[in-house]
Amino acid sequence: MPAGRTTAAIESGWAALEAELHVWAPTSRTAAFWWRDDDAVTWTSALERLLELAEDTPIGLAVIPGKAQAELAQTLAVLDTVTVIQHGWRHTNHGTEQQKSEFGCARPLCERLAELAAGRERLKTLFGSRAVAVLVPPWNQIGEDLIPLLTSIGFRGLSRGTIAPCRRRATLPIIGILWRPADRRRRAAKPAPGLHQVNVHVDLIDWGGRRGFIGETEALSIILRHLKDRRLHRVDSDEPIGVVTHHLVQDVATEHFLRRLVATVRRHPAARFVPIPELFPAPSVNSARCQLPIPPPPTYAREGRSDGEGRR
Repeated sequence: MPAGRTTAAIESGWAALEAELHVWAPTSRTAAFWWRDDDAVTWTSALERLLELAEDTPIGLAVIPGKAQAELAQTLAVLDTVTVIQHGWRHTNHGTEQQKSEFGCARPLCERLAELAAGRERLKTLFGSRAVAVLVPPWNQIGEDLIPLLTSIGFRGLSRGTIAPCRRRATLPIIGILWRPADRRRRAAKPAPGLHQVNVHVDLIDWGGRRGFIGETEALSIILRHLKDRRLHRVDSDEPIGVVTHHLVQDVATEHFLRRLVATVRRHPAARFVPIPELFPAPSVNSARCQLPIPPPPTYAREGRSDGEGRR
């Protein structure tokens, strides 16, 4: 597409976003967003750039506890807008290459609980009260058998992901129809008693392609769709729209988009970024659940495949 037409399409997308927010204004409702950034381990120039462009916008930083370094905790100690949440244990793939997972059903339940509990303690030791008990499972995958037990090891929140961008479709053999996985629309705000679920819906990375920015027009299209769905109550209208970034693989185009999105949301009276503790409120003393005794993390004879940082 010629540069002039591309620029026109982008500006049309931003104008459509402004127009949608104007529709929200008379309803006395707020178009709520939240920001999650994944795969943090230590302080890097990429993370520094991300937090600089965010300014005072609240961010949930998903830290890999088994790899987290003290330098990250020391730097974040003075950044009040950053809340640390837990990104699994070591971001190790115990699934298959086609279905990556660190906490799927393939391993014994006690092993998975032990690792999550160890990760929770590690983050509390490093980050203190800045670490909120919210689990972000690597690759957004978690065994359903684990979810009802998360509160027993201290978790109060769960955040998973959404589908890949709309253009990624596959043709099923034999029947020859176009198929796309369904959106991960949360079926319940609390998938288990005492556990708040708030997902992300807009992943800015093109994981199935060149691993760069998905593009402004596509990102804006996804955001607009989610805004309209919430305004018209087609989905859970109380769930904020989650934007997920990955600072380690973020490019200049992504940073440009984020700056403009942050500026647009901050200046509009009908929109805001929600602080992470507000999304995942602490349980009251009376509703606190008894915690089950969890054994220490097992020592494995061999590790699974570790795909490290910069991955979903």
